[in-house]
Amino acid sequence: MTRFWSRAELRCETVAAALALIAVVALSAVVLVDPGLAGRLTVENGVVEWTQVLLEGAAVVLFAHHLVRGASRVGHVSPLDVVIVASLVGLIIGEVDLDRVIFGTKITAIKFFVDARVALVWRLLAALVVVGPPLAIGLFALVRIRIFWREGWAAIAQPWGRVLAASVAVAVLTELFERPLGHVPGVPRYFLEELLELVATIGFLVSAIGRSLHKAGRWRARLR
Repeated sequence: MTRFWSRAELRCETVAAALALIAVVALSAVVLVDPGLAGRLTVENGVVEWTQVLLEGAAVVLFAHHLVRGASRVGHVSPLDVVIVASLVGLIIGEVDLDRVIFGTKITAIKFFVDARVALVWRLLAALVVVGPPLAIGLFALVRIRIFWREGWAAIAQPWGRVLAASVAVAVLTELFERPLGHVPGVPRYFLEELLELVATIGFLVSAIGRSLHKAGRWRARLR
């Protein structure tokens, strides 16, 4: 499997690009043939969004597995791996609106924190939950910034790292231009946003698989 993946024509970037292209072509065909169906597929909490959640969940499992194995092998936790896993978990929480499911309202929205109808103690607790974990992870990475920087550049030197970086760029740009993407004429409101997020999510999973196979190949080479 590792040899198969490592062939030049099936490099990590090629696989990610091919799968992303398939997703783009398939959904573009749907929106051309049946815009109503495309709208139902890409609506909030629709099929495409839950597909993203499943792909992100699989990527989290693979990256977390590498995080745990790496920590047990070298004796310390990789700040890059921590940031990757935490970011993917944050994406999943955002996709499924976990706060709305648990509390019945979106506590990550600014209007929640300024709503006088909500008791101050609950708003403070929500702020701690929303701000606390990202702040702790950010401080963890900042304290180990040299290791984080070194690991980041080492990742970029590998195909899986380049796929991950490109996927992060797509996800960030999609978030930044979320509103304009929802007002493009001729396509359903959430179509372009969900399509680009799906492309990014495919990249996350391909990157995670590529990294796992790369590490497995290195260990096999050492054992020969």
